[in-house]
Formats: sequence, structure tokens, C-alpha cells
Amino acid sequence: MIKLQKPPKPEELTEAVVLNLTNEFKRTGNSVWSKDYIKQPLLAMSSDKCAFCETKITEESKYLEVEHFHHKDLYKDEVVEWDNLLPSCKKCNATKGDHDTKVEPIINPCVQDPREHLKIWQYRIKGKTSLGKMTVSVLNLNEPDRLVLKRFQIGNALQDKLEEYHELVDDVVSGIQTSTLRKNRIKNGVRDILSNGLKDKEYAATYSTVLITEPEFMSLKSKMNSCHLWTQEHSRLETELSNYALI
Repeated sequence: MIKLQKPPKPEELTEAVVLNLTNEFKRTGNSVWSKDYIKQPLLAMSSDKCAFCETKITEESKYLEVEHFHHKDLYKDEVVEWDNLLPSCKKCNATKGDHDTKVEPIINPCVQDPREHLKIWQYRIKGKTSLGKMTVSVLNLNEPDRLVLKRFQIGNALQDKLEEYHELVDDVVSGIQTSTLRKNRIKNGVRDILSNGLKDKEYAATYSTVLITEPEFMSLKSKMNSCHLWTQEHSRLETELSNYALI
């Protein structure tokens, strides 16, 4: 989970439209929020990801569900209230269910910064605060097969990449291979490694956390600095990733 910036309310969602849709929902129970002018801005806000678990929700079986942060059956007047709507995957939406977020609050990533309430330890998300602990519990953010395993796979693949670039940099440091081609391969490759943790990527919080807390990464950075391969672009990307890491 990463901090999200809610875009302005769609122009189509006027006060009159909100009132009409709310009344229709109260009368019929129809999915009045299922409008492209509502769904598309929500998807764009989260880079096509679930606001809670960060899985891509444009893939098969993970399609978008409009999540009502305050449950629609408990708070019918907020059924199309813009600030109450989030993009969610089917699993997180179902798991959260009819939990009353006013009585027992959880993190709203458009309001609270998850970094203040959550941390990742051994591929599991832990609550740093009571709000964080409630969020982990309500959303089941440590579901073994769906989420914890995926975090492990991300970390394992990242470790392989870091080891690969350690070997390439070691050859430069030792003088065995100092060609421009080799140096550019290292600089571009490490830039790509860092870019894979940007906010538009799936599981950005997990990837960023694993990368910037990994001793192998810090060692690689140190070696690259010693032979002038670490650039301002690398530093900029590292700083950006720190905005998503749950430490």
C-alpha cells in the first residue's frame, strides 16, 4: 500500500447527479457507481492497481471494483461521494466486506500515509500503530498464497538481479573489464532495477522496501560510487522509492 493523491471530482458528478444516484441506490440497490467517469479516474489515480494490496486490477480475474471506504449499506448517503470511493481488487473488496470504518478505522491511502502505520518484515506487513494493525487484520494483508508468497517472489527475483550486477561491477572495480559497454550496461541496468519500484508498478511498496533495505543493494551502490558509476539519476530514483517503502 502506498499513499495516493485523490484527483478532483469528475465534472459529471454534480450535486444533482449525486443526489439522483444516491436516491436511485436507496430505491433499487443498483450499482449506481459503475460509471466510466467514476471508474477511470480512480484507476488512473492508482496506476491501475488495487488501493490496498497493489495488485494490478486490469488483469483477468482481478478487475476493478469500486470500493466504498465507508460501506455503502451502512452509509447510503455516501454511495457516490467522491472522497468515499477507491479502486479495489475483488479479493480486498470482499475481504473488507461490511467492516464499519467509522467505528473501527483502517488506513485510507488517500488520507493517511501508509508509511506512518505499516512496515514490512520478512515479507509480512506489520502494523506500527493501532490503525495499521486494524488495517492488516481487516484486509488480511498477510494472506499466505496471494500476498506473502508474492512478496517473497519479488524479493527472490530482486536478489538474483543484485547478485548479477555485483559481479559486473566487481569486474570494473578490479580492472578486469572496464569497457564503456560494460559501464553503460551497469548504469542502465541498475537504473532499470530502481525504476521497477516506482509508484506505477505492481507491488511498489514491497519492491521499494525490499530493495532499499537490502544490504546487497547498499554494497552495490558503494561499489558503483567507488568507480563513478552511480549517477544523479540513480540517487533521484532511490529517493523516490523511499517515498513508498514501508520501513
